[in-house]
Amino acid sequence: MTFENYFDMAVKTFRSMAVGIFLYPLFVALTESFDLNLHYFLARPTVETMGIVFIVISVVFFPLSNALLPLLSRKCGHSCDLGKKLMIASVITAGMAETIALFGLVIYIVSADVRFFYLFFVLSLVHLFMHRPKMEFWQRHLDIMSRD
Repeated sequence: MTFENYFDMAVKTFRSMAVGIFLYPLFVALTESFDLNLHYFLARPTVETMGIVFIVISVVFFPLSNALLPLLSRKCGHSCDLGKKLMIASVITAGMAETIALFGLVIYIVSADVRFFYLFFVLSLVHLFMHRPKMEFWQRHLDIMSRD
């Protein structure tokens, strides 16, 4: 496979995961019609602690995504190797964005407060937008690799 093919695969994967994130609000809308009342079975401090832990993990995902690419693209011998590693990094960062949205869904289910879901959902969209695959970015890494 060529470098461009890996980029195309990363973009297609990114788009499918971006669409998948929008299924979570649909699930929230459906569960709003059912009163699950799971928050009655959990102590309020437990839910608050869980929310704080999820927020910290979500915030840590941002710099982790930035550090992931240089870590994976180290010691690439060929442009196809670089394309494969950049594609893997793109899929992992999109997975991190999806995980943030999933955190929001879990917090919503256990707290019955839809505001928490939308907080994590917006964080997920910001993460997804910031770390989308960009050809200029990929090309810059390819140019740096070819100079070395």
